[in-house]
Amino acid sequence: MSVGSWALALFGAFAFLSFVGALGESGRPGLAPLVVLRRGVLGEVITVLGGLLGFFLAGYTGVLLAVTNRPIWSDTPLLGVLFLVSAASISAAALILLGLRRGIPAYSLSWLERIDGWLMLLELLVLIAFVVSLGPVARVWLRAWGALLVVGVVFVGILLPLALRWRRWLPGRLTAPTAALLVLVGGFILRVVIVLSSESA
Repeated sequence: MSVGSWALALFGAFAFLSFVGALGESGRPGLAPLVVLRRGVLGEVITVLGGLLGFFLAGYTGVLLAVTNRPIWSDTPLLGVLFLVSAASISAAALILLGLRRGIPAYSLSWLERIDGWLMLLELLVLIAFVVSLGPVARVWLRAWGALLVVGVVFVGILLPLALRWRRWLPGRLTAPTAALLVLVGGFILRVVIVLSSESA
């Protein structure tokens, strides 16, 4: 836990430096010198170190749960990986929604959608491996929690967004935000199922 606390504190510090650098890029009078925190060597160092710390924190929640003695959490070594891949997919979906509000170019949106598509496929594979690695403990998901996992995570949060992006069933402007929202919903349900189903195991 101490490692996680230090990582969280350092991540917060680098995120703050990036925020201050973004203020320098805003063009406001008197803040222009702060742009050095976003550009050049210093900006790259802040970005890389902040990204690595964010990468660590994305999977840390799962790792922290896995070292407890709770059923499901402690019965597989893949919980941290699952949380990491799911967090990456959720992050891409959130960036898509933010980008749509700010009117990002079509090629950037397409790139984010492709990345999120691959991340969702990877999340599905890791989720299957996660359930298999639980062995007999996975029986807890033969009840309501399993139905919520299949419907809420696999169908709503992974397969439906992939189908929307592949077939483009909705009008063009609705496809990207709808798929991104479904990914966010699926990521939330995944965490609800994993955290609360441990009480039933």
